[in-house]
Amino acid sequence: MWKAMQKSLEIPHFGYLTTLDVTDLQQVLSSLNSRIPSHYLPLSAQKTECIAVDPSALYPALNQDPVPESHQFTKLTFLPLLLKSLSLAMMEWLLLRSSITANIQEEAKPTMTIHPGADIALALSMPTGLYTPTLAGINTNSVYDIQSKLKHLQHLGQQTPCGLTPKDMPKRGGTITVSNVGSIGKGVFASPVLVPGGGVAIVAIGRAEWVMDVNEENWDDVSQTGKQRLKLPIS
Repeated sequence: MWKAMQKSLEIPHFGYLTTLDVTDLQQVLSSLNSRIPSHYLPLSAQKTECIAVDPSALYPALNQDPVPESHQFTKLTFLPLLLKSLSLAMMEWLLLRSSITANIQEEAKPTMTIHPGADIALALSMPTGLYTPTLAGINTNSVYDIQSKLKHLQHLGQQTPCGLTPKDMPKRGGTITVSNVGSIGKGVFASPVLVPGGGVAIVAIGRAEWVMDVNEENWDDVSQTGKQRLKLPIS
């Protein structure tokens, strides 16, 4: 780690801090949570519906075999929605899904490789250490698929010894790493540092908080007050 941090001093850095208004997204999240596909739910959370006509009698039912227990979940969080949004942005902006490789020759310029899909690494702090498993090509996954994969990675990381394998942490890694600093106390902003081979950017997600927003779009001239909005810090 010490050597990697020393090498990071050779990499040009640009830091940017902002906040996202996720008030409306919270309402969408409630709707999505009420529509979690049954094959992602544990048996105890599945609801049995009595229907007069079985739709599969008219149209063949989709193959939705239950996923393994380590992939099951009962609640969708903000993170899968943020990762999905980020993956779509990465598909639009090639630079965000590129990796830079230093040339062996000292005077030669480094080479840039563009990944075909959105490969995002996650910084996971587990009992046995810090790991960065990669979600490869998640631009093709639904938010439910992403939540299921996150649940599985968390399950593997909590094992002793760690259950994450080289398949979960490929050498190529992700072009962007996402870290949830909001889970550390009341973390708001951070100053991510790139290390060689660690992609082109690191995104630090802070803790979402309800704040009084007095910007023009939320200002009420009659009451002379703003509105309570849910803000998510991003670094």
